Amino acid sequence: MSVWQASCFFSYPWFQSFISERGENLCTRHGTNERRKRHRIKITDNGGRMERAVLFEKKGNTAVVTLNRPEQKNAIDSAMRKELLKAWDYIEEDKGIYSVILTGGEKVFSAGQDLFELSEFRKKEPVAELPLNNLETFGLHVKKPVIAAVGGPCLGAGFLLAMICSDVRVATDTALFGMPEVKVGVPPSFGIPAILARHFPPAIVADLLLFGRRITALDAFRLGFVNNVVPVEEMLSTAERYAGEINEMSPLITGNIKEVVRKVTEADPLSIAYSNAMCALGRRSEDYIEGPLAFREKRKPVWKGQ
Repeated sequence: MSVWQASCFFSYPWFQSFISERGENLCTRHGTNERRKRHRIKITDNGGRMERAVLFEKKGNTAVVTLNRPEQKNAIDSAMRKELLKAWDYIEEDKGIYSVILTGGEKVFSAGQDLFELSEFRKKEPVAELPLNNLETFGLHVKKPVIAAVGGPCLGAGFLLAMICSDVRVATDTALFGMPEVKVGVPPSFGIPAILARHFPPAIVADLLLFGRRITALDAFRLGFVNNVVPVEEMLSTAERYAGEINEMSPLITGNIKEVVRKVTEADPLSIAYSNAMCALGRRSEDYIEGPLAFREKRKPVWKGQ
């Protein structure tokens, strides 16, 4: 897309309205002032629980963040989003934290966005976004190195969380990565196509997005997405070894290195904005309402193509 085409595209009234509805530019994230307004949480060194959806433990200079909705396969709902935001804010402000381990446990990292919540939300607000539907939920603003310890399925929004938030990824030999949203009529949001293209070859991106196919841990390792593939019982200990190495280094230098690597590998804002604009069109469709509803009702969706 040329600069002229982009300028015409972003001048469309529906696109400007879309940006206005979100209350922020698609290419930016919430600032520091917004984070300061959030309710602060009290977390102890011996491990404190943040309500039900996210567990937090501080081990020396390492923070361990655990997704904690096992019965829902760690599906990400509004409550989990809010608690993740609080955890990231706490981690950023605590000068004694040098590294972070993010995990969902050994059986499942995350099944993705909570489609049951989404279908209920769509009945009331067919076009609007779910609350806190922004990249900061996924730790984009965290400047400390994050190690993702992935066991089992890591799908959809969970895949995006592991992709955006983490700098090092340890996966068990049972881990699976994928974007199955297309199968339930949910368009890829958050600029996912542009972000995926920074991590995987075009053919793999097409497999993930067009067909909802999954990548095994070994394939993810061969493609350079995963740093290490280990047996299930070694997942956390391996992540802790990575964290221990980071903790021995200057937190200033490791933080700077993380920022540099992110800047030189991140998707460009224009591609993200274009991806999100196409996603907005999909979210205004009847198929977007039908997909999650059919999933909730355990039936085959009836697509209308409109």
